Amino acid sequence: SNPEGPETSQLAARNAAAEGPNSASRRWHNFPLKGFKLSTVFSEGYQKEWLAQDALAGTITAAVVIPKAMAYATIAGVPVQAGLYTVFAPTVVYSLVGSSRVLSVTTSTTLAILTAANMEGSTAEEKQHCLATLTLLVGAILLLASVLRLGFVADFISEPVLIGFKAGIGVVIIVDQLPKLFGLHISASKFLRKVIKEVAGLPDLSWPTFAIGFGTIVTLC
Repeated sequence: SNPEGPETSQLAARNAAAEGPNSASRRWHNFPLKGFKLSTVFSEGYQKEWLAQDALAGTITAAVVIPKAMAYATIAGVPVQAGLYTVFAPTVVYSLVGSSRVLSVTTSTTLAILTAANMEGSTAEEKQHCLATLTLLVGAILLLASVLRLGFVADFISEPVLIGFKAGIGVVIIVDQLPKLFGLHISASKFLRKVIKEVAGLPDLSWPTFAIGFGTIVTLC
C-alpha cells in the first residue's frame, strides 16, 4: 500500500511550485542519499528497557523466518545458504537505515517463484551469476523507486489481480512440494508435466515419508 495518496502528491506539487527557481537546490539537502542518517531507533537513542522484549521478538522471528527462507531457496532452485543470506544481510542493513521497528525484511514466495522461472535451465554456476546480477538490479530499482517516490504505482494494481496472482503462487508451491511429502523424485520442471508425474507416481508413494510429513503438518495446524 502507498502511504502517499493523491492529496499528498497534489500538496507536494503545490509546495514545489511555490518554492520558486531555487527549489531544486533546497530539495537537494533533503535528498535521501545526501541526507543519509541511521535508523531513528539509533539516532534517537536506544532504551535498555526494550532489550528483553526485542531479544524475545528476534528469537521468535528467527525461528520462523530462517527455515522459511531456506525453503524458499529450494523453490528458487538455489543452495539453501542463499536463503540464509536473504535473512541476515537485509535484516542487518535495514536495522541501521530503516524507518520501521516492526517490519520483517526477508524473501517471499513470490520472489522465489519468479527467480526460479528466470533461471530455469541454467547450470549451478550460471545460477550464482544470475542471482547476484538479479539481486543488484532489484536493489538498484528499489533504491531508484524510493528516491523518485514511486510507491503510488502499486495503487494501480487491482485487488482481483493480486488475489489471482497469490492463489496461483500457492498452487505452484503446493505442486512443487508434494513430491517431498510423498517421497517421490520428480525431474519435470513444467507445471502440468509435474502434476502428471506426481499422479502417476502415487503407487510408489513412500508411506513412512508421507506419515512423517503429514503428521508434521497436522501438528503445525
